[in-house]
Amino acid sequence: MCTHALGQWTGNGRRRFSAAILAFVGAAGHAGAGNLQVEPILLEFEHTQPAQILWLSNNGTQPLHAQVRIQQWLQADGQEQLLPSNALLASPPMSEIAPGQRQLVRIVREPVIPSAGEQAFRLVVDELPDVAPVPTSAGGLQFLLRHSIPVFVLPAGTQAQRAPAGKAVNTDVGLLQGSWQPQGHSASLTLRNNGAGRIRISQVSWRSANGHRVDIIPGLLGYVLAGQQMRWTLSLPEVLAAHGTLHAKLNGDATAQALPLAGTDH
Repeated sequence: MCTHALGQWTGNGRRRFSAAILAFVGAAGHAGAGNLQVEPILLEFEHTQPAQILWLSNNGTQPLHAQVRIQQWLQADGQEQLLPSNALLASPPMSEIAPGQRQLVRIVREPVIPSAGEQAFRLVVDELPDVAPVPTSAGGLQFLLRHSIPVFVLPAGTQAQRAPAGKAVNTDVGLLQGSWQPQGHSASLTLRNNGAGRIRISQVSWRSANGHRVDIIPGLLGYVLAGQQMRWTLSLPEVLAAHGTLHAKLNGDATAQALPLAGTDH
């Protein structure tokens, strides 16, 4: 899931779907946290599955309004792109949620999407500003949350990736290919996914030939979608040794694997 400021995708390698940044409207003064919570944080549609359920919760003391939209998720020229889509529909698309309550939203496939490979979408849930906010003597600053939930529609014959994190069987790293170009305290990482399903990249580290390990991304880096290519510019905590391998965990595997990249030793 990504919870981020209302606006654009960031363009550097530190963009992570687990990042949490708040947007705001109003005047300087009192600040309050956004109260919209969303679960689950990932949806998967198997081939014949017509609908999924999303829950929106209000953890605050005032009613809130939320909007749900679905956008097609692509990776073009190594960058994330979100495009309008009617392949999935949210019902209801707009909700008013009382304090301490939650709202069920059905995400419906109309019609079924024929595809030989996995299709990716982002379900964007916005907390909307009050139409007539209650004035305060000191002015107010209203924080709003945007949640971005990955949604995957699977082709026929494919099962959902519901195995828990730390699963014993590792993802086939041979589905990936790319390049690694470190220079000083930054590096460019490009990965192409030749498989039929997305690959989640996390816990990226450099392991030099003498055994020294440098943790580069301790958490989630991002996804490489099926049949697509992604590029990141990463900040390095130190200048890396000339010889070594780049490791990462794929799809919550128990162990990290050496990535098959041009520009590294194997």
